[in-house]
Amino acid sequence: LDEVRGRMLEDIVLFETVLSRRRKGDAAADDNVFKLMFDSGEYDMVTLEPQGRGCRLFEIKHSAERVPTQARHLLDREKTGLVRSRFGRILSRTILYRGEDADLPNGIAYRNVNSYLKGL
Repeated sequence: LDEVRGRMLEDIVLFETVLSRRRKGDAAADDNVFKLMFDSGEYDMVTLEPQGRGCRLFEIKHSAERVPTQARHLLDREKTGLVRSRFGRILSRTILYRGEDADLPNGIAYRNVNSYLKGL
């Protein structure tokens, strides 16, 4: 059940992010917000910034707890290197979850998913 809830939350966040960008006039919103899959692992959401200014990486978790393994793909040098070579500079690495906002020393930002969605 938790896995299903997690997938549903990922779909909701992706969908709402695309809709928000469309409302703001991003004609390429469907292409600028996507899930990026690798042979092992994935980024739940990648958002591209206009004029090739870079990208933002997201992991989306149904959990309300911060667990170090949640950031493993965001910290993976091989994956981030591939992203940089294809999409440019990584502007942020964020985990959307149900807990409180927090900024970690390793550059990972935890943000409350409800606040994220309300802010779109």
